[in-house]
Amino acid sequence: MPIFVFLIIMSAVAYLYFKTKQIRTPRPVEKMWHKSRAGMALGVGMGLVGLNTLFLFNFELASDLIFTYIIALLFMIIGFTSAVARFKAYKHYTPLLAQEEKDWAEFEKK
Repeated sequence: MPIFVFLIIMSAVAYLYFKTKQIRTPRPVEKMWHKSRAGMALGVGMGLVGLNTLFLFNFELASDLIFTYIIALLFMIIGFTSAVARFKAYKHYTPLLAQEEKDWAEFEKK
């Protein structure tokens, strides 16, 4: 399905964008914040690859495709679970980022 391919490509672009932001910032909490956002994009991308694989083979019941369905299911479970875990980390680091921003501004004034 073309929509899944588009979403997979967009998640890869988002992953590269947030990973670049993570490398470029000197602030430790902001690094972790960008790392969690990159992990969300990577997890969603992995889950969508698994979902796309299921739709690619149209849910056919053939004995030779069972292995493909198991791998697709693993991609979906690991990907979406990782995305949820990284979303929790993102929510954890968001208030800390505001505090770090305030502290960093005070440090810059001195």
